[in-house]
Order: sequence, then structure tokens, then C-alpha cells
Amino acid sequence: MTAALLVPNLAHAADQDRVQFCWAMGKFDHTIYFAEVENREDRQASFDALLEISGIDHNAVKCSTSDLATHRLARAELFKDWRESEFEIVNTTFLSDLDY
Repeated sequence: MTAALLVPNLAHAADQDRVQFCWAMGKFDHTIYFAEVENREDRQASFDALLEISGIDHNAVKCSTSDLATHRLARAELFKDWRESEFEIVNTTFLSDLDY
């Protein structure tokens, strides 16, 4: 009986939404640029290209991919840290998907 209850949960775990969250700090300003996307292929190169095309001098792009719950917790912690540091936070998500 217990095994029957675990099987649907394991199948659901394999189908969980994945979120990729990418960010980069501006080199010469106090700005954090970020983008996030669910259930798509790796978008790091697209995000980096967007910053380059936009003429934004930035440090290396960092990305993480995680399940939705983990993403929400990590995102909240990053935003808390960024706000405490008085960084301006710019959401570029809609721009990084223009090539679709």
C-alpha cells in the first residue's frame, strides 16, 4: 500500500517545473539585471547576448536551475541581499525571450 502511494509522488517529482534564474551585476553601476524562465532550455547565452546587444557592461552572468519551490526561496534571499545593498534591480525577462 505504501509503495502505491509513493509511485505517483515520484512521477510527479520527475515532472516538476524547473526554473532557470540568471543575473549579472553591472560593471560601472549598482544594477543587477536578471531574467527567469520556466521549463525551457538553457537561456544563459541568450541572457548574456541581450546584455551585450543592449550595451550593458556587466560582470559574468550567473545562472541557477531549480524546482519552483527552491527557486522561490533562493530568489527571495537574493532580492533581500540586493535590496539591503541598495542595488537597483532590473527585470529583463521579457527582453531575453524576444528571439522566440
